[in-house]
Amino acid sequence: MKTEMEPSKTLLGWGTPKEWGIVALTAFLAGLIARIPLLFDIDPEYFYPRNIGSIVFPALLLYLFWKRPLPLRQFLVAFSLMITSIIFLNLLPGNEDSPVFVLSALHIPVLFWFLFGYVYLGTEWRNPSQRVAFLRYNGDLLVMGGLIVLAGILFTALTIGVFDLIGFQIEQFYFDYIALWGLSAIPVVTAFLLFNNTALVSKIAPLIAKIFAPLAFLMLLIFSVAIHFSDKNLFIDRALLLAFNIILIAVLALILFSLTDHDSGGKSKFQLLILFLLAGLCLLDNLFALSALGSRLFAYGFSANRTALLGLNLLMLTHLLSIAKQLFSAVRGRGDLILIEKSIGFFLPIYAIWVALVAFLFPLFF
Repeated sequence: MKTEMEPSKTLLGWGTPKEWGIVALTAFLAGLIARIPLLFDIDPEYFYPRNIGSIVFPALLLYLFWKRPLPLRQFLVAFSLMITSIIFLNLLPGNEDSPVFVLSALHIPVLFWFLFGYVYLGTEWRNPSQRVAFLRYNGDLLVMGGLIVLAGILFTALTIGVFDLIGFQIEQFYFDYIALWGLSAIPVVTAFLLFNNTALVSKIAPLIAKIFAPLAFLMLLIFSVAIHFSDKNLFIDRALLLAFNIILIAVLALILFSLTDHDSGGKSKFQLLILFLLAGLCLLDNLFALSALGSRLFAYGFSANRTALLGLNLLMLTHLLSIAKQLFSAVRGRGDLILIEKSIGFFLPIYAIWVALVAFLFPLFF
């Protein structure tokens, strides 16, 4: 007998009318928050950098609490921390020219993601294997959400184009009253679709990871060689150093998603070798970035940006060493991928602690 949570094998699962109401309510809440600058004549350049996370995650948290049986105390802890963070960021002085403000504005939405994971995992939040399952879920969420965004872009272009043909310029109305609500609703709608169709994209995310891991290795290898022949100097150019670290973070994320896909037990030696080489190359580049950071710290001293990058790079270095060691054993046929998953799950709370330190303590010390 099929239960309510069991996905259909032939048709999309659409939940219950009650669930539609919950999704509509939480999506409306997200859209309402997104429209606050229009409703209260607040400068969008002031509001949105401080509240991007508050548009997405409170609505997601409410839907998740309704959807999954969770301890009320755990939900209240996460929701209270989220509201406190929103108030803190909105009271924090500064703008895009203030490094400390930018760091907090970038890190608090990431902290919201960790709180979302804390609620998603429920009583299993201490289990490293379940933390890896949360990463898998996020891979599916990104794929499904990306498809919805692409469909929305196509629909927007068609709608505006059709009305333009008959002489109606609806761009302003459309973006204020339709596109803004639609964008705000995407995270909740995506979560709703995945909860009711658990196998919908479970094969797509691993496929994307398998395709892009070799491509990422080639890109990073060529980039790592080319940067030494470039006119740009990583030891001098601050923007280049920041971009270099963003590339390393993206590659590390790709490695993590490749290792946490649904078919991790059936990886070939070639896949494991590519991931090991990618982790090793990322490790070398991380050391190169650390040497550049060390040079800038010696020349200019500690600042908010340099300290944040230093802590992140040291954390990534430790994580990559652990992953590379386990992958090397797996390539030789002497390791177990379960140990890699445990390593990934173990490091997630450490990243969360560092994100919280940067978001809340850096404005006090810098």
